[in-house]
Amino acid sequence: MSSLPKSNNTKNVVRKTAFAFAAGTLLAVTGCASSQGANDYSHNEVGRISRVDEGVIVASRAIMIDGSNNGLLGAATGAVIGGIAGSQVGGGDDEKAIAGVIGAVGGAIAGQQVGKAGGKQRGYEYKIRLDKNDEIISIAQGGDVALPNGTPIFIEYGNRARVVPQNIDIGY
Repeated sequence: MSSLPKSNNTKNVVRKTAFAFAAGTLLAVTGCASSQGANDYSHNEVGRISRVDEGVIVASRAIMIDGSNNGLLGAATGAVIGGIAGSQVGGGDDEKAIAGVIGAVGGAIAGQQVGKAGGKQRGYEYKIRLDKNDEIISIAQGGDVALPNGTPIFIEYGNRARVVPQNIDIGY
């Protein structure tokens, strides 16, 4: 008879650990995603004056922008959530401690992997001929919509450079 409650308790540990693992993964996904497109601004860029140049896109190519945190934020978040959720498993102190460790390790592993994948985004590298001196420069930015070659653009210089079409009616 004593093996039946232990078996049910083991099932509860597994269920709660799986929940902790999933909660850490979800938080890592939502916390690590970022965007670097032309229409994305941080709060400290609002109200700042930026220099603007004019140019024309002469070439472009699709790129993949890798996340900068290597999944560390996701791992830390997953470990904390997994550890807390795992430690809530019923039973004695030893079972709670073991479940907390399992939850923390599982949450860290899942959070790191999700953080790495969640930090990646599609983007484009543009080669641009500047109107003022015919110099060709290159700018990479995130986004799902490619600006076609020959598009007249503005380059906004601020915290980071942005490539923005001069004619906003093209659907960007």
